[in-house]
Formats: sequence, C-alpha cells, structure tokens
Amino acid sequence: MKFLSSQQNLSGKTVLLRADLDAPREGNKILDDSRIKASVPTIKYLIDQGAKIVIVSKNGRPKGWQEEYTLKPIAEYIAKLLSKNFVSAKEYSDQYFNEVVFFEGDITKEGAVGEVKKLSQKNIVILENIRFYKQEEEASPVFAKQLSSLGEIFVNDAFAMMHRNEASVSLIPKYLPSFAGLNVEKELNALNKLLTLKADPFIVIIGGAKISDKVGAIKNLGKSAEHVLVGGGPANLFFLAQGFEIGESLCEKQELDVAKDLMRNYKQKLVLPVDVVVAKAKDHTQARVCKPDQVLKDEAILDIGPQTTLFFSKIVKASKKMVWNGPMGLFEEKQFSHGTMSLALIFAARCKGYAYGVVGGGDTLDALNKAKVLDQIDFVSTAGGATLDFLAGENLPGLKALE
Repeated sequence: MKFLSSQQNLSGKTVLLRADLDAPREGNKILDDSRIKASVPTIKYLIDQGAKIVIVSKNGRPKGWQEEYTLKPIAEYIAKLLSKNFVSAKEYSDQYFNEVVFFEGDITKEGAVGEVKKLSQKNIVILENIRFYKQEEEASPVFAKQLSSLGEIFVNDAFAMMHRNEASVSLIPKYLPSFAGLNVEKELNALNKLLTLKADPFIVIIGGAKISDKVGAIKNLGKSAEHVLVGGGPANLFFLAQGFEIGESLCEKQELDVAKDLMRNYKQKLVLPVDVVVAKAKDHTQARVCKPDQVLKDEAILDIGPQTTLFFSKIVKASKKMVWNGPMGLFEEKQFSHGTMSLALIFAARCKGYAYGVVGGGDTLDALNKAKVLDQIDFVSTAGGATLDFLAGENLPGLKALE
C-alpha cells in the first residue's frame, strides 16, 4: 500500500480525495465535527504540495436526493476551517479563485464533469453527497470511471468507509494511481499497534446496540484478551441465552445462537454485568437496580448497575492494553449514564502512560466526549464498523483496493 505522506511530486496534479465528512446535524448546525476535523490534515497537506483538489464524501443514509442530507453546510464548515471563502455553484465562473466551491449539480448530467474540472483548476471543489447517487452503493464501474475522470490521482482518506464495497471507495483505484491519506495511515498505525503490542492484561469492552457487527472482533481479540467486558445490547443477548427474562430490553434476538456459541468458546473471558439498572420500557421515571435474572416483562435494561461498574472499573485499572466499542447503556439519559461515564473516566485515566487505549464507534465517541475525556485517550478511531472489521482480521474492500 502506498501512502500519501511519501508523495512529494503533487504540484499541479488534480487529486480526487475520498474524505469522510459524515457529521450528525440539526438543520445546518453540525453536532459532531470529529470526522471533518480528521480530514483537514490531508486537505492541508495537498494544499501545501500545490495539488488541485476535488473532494468526494457522503453524509448520512439518504434515499435519493434528500435536501436534509446535503453536504453544503459541511462544505461551508470546511471553508471556515481552511480560512477560505465559501461559494456554492452549479457551473464555472472565473470570479471564483482560491475558494472552497460546493458543486451542487448532478455530476452525471451532461457537461457537469467539465464544469467541475474547470472549477478545480483554481479552487477546492466539494461534490454533493455521493450517496445521492444509487450507483455509489451499487458499486457501478461506469460511475466509478466517471468519478475518476475528475482527477489524476486518487487519495482515500475515509477509513470509516473502508469496509464498504462502493464505487468511490473500492473501484476508483482501478482507474487512477491511488494512495492512502494521512488519516487512514494514522488509523492503521494505531490499530496495528493495538494488535501487535505485547502488553498484558489486555481487555476488550463491548457495548452499544448490536452484537452482530462485533462478533468477528470478539473472536479475534478474544484469542489474546484476558477479559471481554460486555454491556448494552450484547449483554442483554447473553442474559437471554442463559434463559433470563430481559423484558423489553434492546436485543438482537435473531443472534441468539451466536451468543450461545460465544459463551461456549469464550466462557472464561466474557465478563457480564452482575447487576443492572432497569425501568419501565415506556416510562423511565422510576429506575431500580436488580440482578440480571430479576428483570420484569414490562421493564428494559438501560445501564449496568453500581456493583458491575465497580467490578469493571477494577479490571480496567489493572489493564495494560484496552479497546472499547459501544456504551454500557442509554447514556443520553442522565439516570442511565453512570455506568458509561464512570468507565469513561477510569479508561481515560489509564491512557497515555499506564496503558494503551483505543476507542471506536460513533456512540462511544459521543459518550467519551460527554464525559470530557476524549482528548485523554491514546487513539480515537473515527470509524465504527471498519474498525471492528479490521480488528476482526477481515479484508476491507477499500484497503484491498489500495494494495
């Protein structure tokens, strides 16, 4: 794999950059800019190298052209981060110079590619949400070739998309000389360090809503981990596998056989909650703490309990290497945030000296950001599914395409 950091001859070349500018919003207000900011070093590197830049990204999961998912507010935000003027346009104008131009047109329409090429000669061009085109998720070779015509070199800096087989991720390298961006290089270095660093005890913390996207990581990391601490939806599934009543708790019941298999093969390593915080599924005002086998049919498990928090914290405090994906409960509601917030503080305190710690996944980042400890973590992955797949030892289409 070739890395952008090793390239010094980009002056005058047009670079098609696949960035990860995905950001949750309320209207035009950006709620989390972590992925956007992670893309800036690569953009600045290309600017310093004298390259011309056309940026491709997605935002959200639109079904066709939905205005609420437009990249326009994000493009405007990037202009501010780069201290450049912002312009939104459908066609070329010689009035635009050294600006961030958001191309709001449809690049599949006749003449659109030509307009983008002219705009990119003197400006940074950001295309509209690439997921607006059905050809993107269909991994259309025709669409990928059309995108590749916008540049002379391709740089993929969207690590969070590397597990997707989509036109702008895995097919463009067939048509252009391709390189991994600075953010991707940073992600790979940090995750490879996690996999190869000889430091024990090594622990894995798994939570969030699903277990289906974490099974591979549990199996692969479970080979070397001393403990796999489990909370959230995955813990609920393990309780169900033991025959416990879990009421209306969040749970992937279709993955019951998977949970039973994991319990058979990793019984000595899986650490489940010894107590939980529950409330009526439709009324969270009255919460109570109980044992995992004491949940009522009309209740939902919404957090790990205080004894579990102490138990998990003790294990974290003794660790030398840690990875965390998924909160322990419904941390967005204060009365169910204590388990996640407490672990976040202990996890962060171990990082940067006592242990090497990595966190990944959007909800996990939101939780640690809420706990105000994100900057204390050794490495914060901007990806969720891609990080888990990489840690599971799977081949990621986007990375494979860059080889």
